[in-house]
Amino acid sequence: MVLLMRRLLEAIGGTTLVFLNAYGKVTVLGLHTFKAFARIPNYLPQIVEQYINIERRSRALVAVTSAFMGLVLGIQIGTQMTADTPAWAEAGLILRSILLEMGPIIMSLVIAGRVGSGIAAELGAMQVTEQVDALRVMAVDPVEFLVMPRVVAGLIAVPVLIIYGDFIAILGGFVSSYFTIHMRWVDFVKGMRRNFFPTDIYTSIIKAAFFGLIIILFGCFFGMNSRRGAKGVGTATTQAFVWSSVAIIVLDYVISALLYFIW
Repeated sequence: MVLLMRRLLEAIGGTTLVFLNAYGKVTVLGLHTFKAFARIPNYLPQIVEQYINIERRSRALVAVTSAFMGLVLGIQIGTQMTADTPAWAEAGLILRSILLEMGPIIMSLVIAGRVGSGIAAELGAMQVTEQVDALRVMAVDPVEFLVMPRVVAGLIAVPVLIIYGDFIAILGGFVSSYFTIHMRWVDFVKGMRRNFFPTDIYTSIIKAAFFGLIIILFGCFFGMNSRRGAKGVGTATTQAFVWSSVAIIVLDYVISALLYFIW
């Protein structure tokens, strides 16, 4: 029994050390990146290119995911409505569910799979082929040249994508409500107006910005620290998605708890 407890504590301690070590290194990378923000005017073409890569190429995936998310919410909430509950109440539930939780977190996980993994694979290939080392030889800071433009683009593109996804999800929720409980558009708008708070929009945007930062930083970190060979690049791609997903879920709780006391 004592040996079992010892192994359990060693496993927990080892996992904790790995967790803190990785997140500490990502934090250092983030601070280095923020320091490089002073050079943003010199990298505007790269920032625009990365914005296009993140936002435009993710738009279709976000649209499809958001539409079905809204459709599912409309069915699930609609089937729980009772005869004593006004139909317009469903619209308020759909609106707040999408703005506060479903929109930011689900869209961020989707973007992490599409964008974060892509960045890890791209930078991992550059690391394996020694292109990152070549930048250092030419006295070019890899963080400033590779990471900073992607972070700036992500801080803009991810909130835009999540707002875009929220709008489509709300429309999907209405369509589903129309076929589930025969809700009219007038009643749907009435329900949204009665349950809408401006802070819901602010919460959604704040979460989107932080999640976008996490997605890009983890993708860059694991890409630039990938090991040699194709297997190393594949491992870095997987790690970028897994670690950023965990960070998104944890940070979602932290932000929600903090904003609960602020608003």
